[in-house]
Amino acid sequence: MIARSGLALAACMLIIAPRLAVAQVGDAAATPVDARVEAALKESKLAYAMDGGDFRLKYDLDEGRSQLVWVASGTRKLDQLEIRDVWSVVYRSKGEVPADMAIHLLKENARMILGAWQVNQGKDEYLIVFSAPVEAAADAATLAEVIEVVTLSADRIEKELTGKDEY
Repeated sequence: MIARSGLALAACMLIIAPRLAVAQVGDAAATPVDARVEAALKESKLAYAMDGGDFRLKYDLDEGRSQLVWVASGTRKLDQLEIRDVWSVVYRSKGEVPADMAIHLLKENARMILGAWQVNQGKDEYLIVFSAPVEAAADAATLAEVIEVVTLSADRIEKELTGKDEY
């Protein structure tokens, strides 16, 4: 049994709590819509809605399940590399993330080729999110593939953690 001490939880949070795209807060108009994403989604014939400047897609999956995925309009740069986040929420709860759940997500991260599990810890609640970076100017096929990876990964863990289909 994993100890739920504050120290273990703090260590886990330091490892898996990087900046989370879904945590971007502020004026919805502050992030202009990125025409590159819009063009790639249209070329891939992927339906979307706008959500605070980001693109929200709903995927219908097997067993009557669905998954919401966001593609950020906003980007970040590292030298010449410009990236954006693609993410999906899978779990929300009050309090702090349990240590055993955090460790499980860290183990899941080791299996991932693209993307990672992240925890967005607020004052009295947290979100578990799967997020993957993609080149900001990615072509339609590449963006669609990253969206599919995020969708399937998120739905798998949402089903595992909750047995429900909330996101």
